[in-house]
Amino acid sequence: MPPTETAIDWSRLWSDPAMLRLRGDRRSFFTIAWSVFAVAFCVLVGFAAFAPEIIAKRPVSGLSIGLILSLAYVATVMGLGAWYVRRARHWDTLAAAVLSTPTVVREREVTENV
Repeated sequence: MPPTETAIDWSRLWSDPAMLRLRGDRRSFFTIAWSVFAVAFCVLVGFAAFAPEIIAKRPVSGLSIGLILSLAYVATVMGLGAWYVRRARHWDTLAAAVLSTPTVVREREVTENV
């Protein structure tokens, strides 16, 4: 790497409070999002596997409970995707703020510390 380019001191970066906040925020988002996805999936598949007579009922002509559950599942997944996009924009700004702090050092300084 030429001496004009910079490298990142990863040990300082990972212990930076802003990076810890970013990592915690991402972890909590994915825990919640995965839980919502798993519950929605288990409800849909569980009804299909264990209660097919309930799924087959038609509260409205041409619209079964199975179709309603499937549409709700698709809406849930699309909502999670939209929520992810919104949170990812926030994470990008947090990551840019973390990288703009003075944790960036010259390559020579990093190799001397190793």
